[in-house]
Amino acid sequence: MSQRRTTLLIAAGLAVAMNAGCTARAQSLYDTLTLSGACFARDYDGAHLSAHPDQTVTHFHLGDPGPDWRETQAQDHYNVAFGFRTIGGDGTYSGVGICEPRGDLAACDIEADGGAFAIERNGEGLRIRLTRMQVEGMEDFSPDLALRDNRVMLLRPAPSATCASE
Repeated sequence: MSQRRTTLLIAAGLAVAMNAGCTARAQSLYDTLTLSGACFARDYDGAHLSAHPDQTVTHFHLGDPGPDWRETQAQDHYNVAFGFRTIGGDGTYSGVGICEPRGDLAACDIEADGGAFAIERNGEGLRIRLTRMQVEGMEDFSPDLALRDNRVMLLRPAPSATCASE
């Protein structure tokens, strides 16, 4: 094979490799969280709760806030819906986080002065770090989750119905 042909093949191979690297970039948190039907959740079983006696959350989910929010979504300002249940609680508490990117994470304020939290990747799932989270339920307000052993939630991808049905 001629030297010119070898050089062309190497150059072509490098171009393909560089292009593949560009198209394989990781999906941003914005893309992940605002995807229609996006849902991440976790149910905490008895064994986990026994090992963490100060944890009061039995279920937590976070994801797509639904079609009514689509027009307001932008890379620098977007919304996520969340919900949770607590030990001894009668229902699900829920709210909306108004988020903005901060490097590798999203910083979110909860509507109606319900607190704040951060979202970051955790493998295929998400890590939620609470600063304060106190939201309205059907009959009362939740306690501030950050005052107990609920400050970090590790969520996994879940079917959209897990977030929508709550």
